[in-house]
Amino acid sequence: MKNVLITGGTGLVGKALSKALTEKGYNVSVLTRNVRQNSDYKLFKWNPEDLQVDNEAFMNLDYIVHLAGENLGSGRWTKSRKQKIINSRVASSNLLFNKIHELKVPLKAFISASAIGIYPAFTDSEEYYIEKDMYGTNFAAQVCIAWEKAADNFKNSGIRTVKIRTGLVQDLNDPALKKILKLAKFGILPVFGKGKQYYPWIHINDLVRIYIEAIENENFEDPFNAVAPELLTNIEYAKVIKSVRGEGKIFKIPAFILKLLFGEMSEIILKGTKIKSKLHNGGFEFEFPTLECAMEDLLE
Repeated sequence: MKNVLITGGTGLVGKALSKALTEKGYNVSVLTRNVRQNSDYKLFKWNPEDLQVDNEAFMNLDYIVHLAGENLGSGRWTKSRKQKIINSRVASSNLLFNKIHELKVPLKAFISASAIGIYPAFTDSEEYYIEKDMYGTNFAAQVCIAWEKAADNFKNSGIRTVKIRTGLVQDLNDPALKKILKLAKFGILPVFGKGKQYYPWIHINDLVRIYIEAIENENFEDPFNAVAPELLTNIEYAKVIKSVRGEGKIFKIPAFILKLLFGEMSEIILKGTKIKSKLHNGGFEFEFPTLECAMEDLLE
């Protein structure tokens, strides 16, 4: 039985991935700040800020899936919050790397979360980006660059390393989708700014399958964009939800209101990027290639 250690295992993606791996026969353990008794997985305590982690978590370990990181969209980007967002990714990656070498763990692969925020973002652009393209310069891009640089410590030491640059995860427990669907119940389908910004997305099931592929496929290495093949703008996204639900009215929220409410953080709502993936070229079959079939699955 192969052993997988997951950070961020209590989050949206972590829960779904832990469940899927267990069903496939993997032995899953989770690093968490709060060790509780009633868990389906073996829990080990860690605190990356204090450089503390239970050494037992690394015993007989085959793979690490690193999902932990402060949510970019949960508050204004103050100076202190920006530092916390970066540290939550970099310090935790560095702690894992140092422990792997201190304990001489023969790790088979290190799979790290990343995000499509690493690419340049626009309010209205027909340009699209693939894995080898240039990076952006805004704060979201800086976070992803630092995140991936920390993951590259594993790569540079000879460990197979995969970075999963994730789009907007479509799951009923995702906070953003929850808010949209809550408004939809009142007949409102929000569109932000002009609505021409692209929103690369992926169904939670396909994202979990990509992570499992990254564990099992030794040819998986370096970054992969985890986005569905269908490219949609914000307004097209809202129209699909309206079509599937059979109700709701498109309601545009002006950009200046979002800027007043969220400051610099409004960038991740008002700007987007057209993204394509190496996964679109064959070899990986998306169960949910269109938002319509993804929403039908989630809302049925």
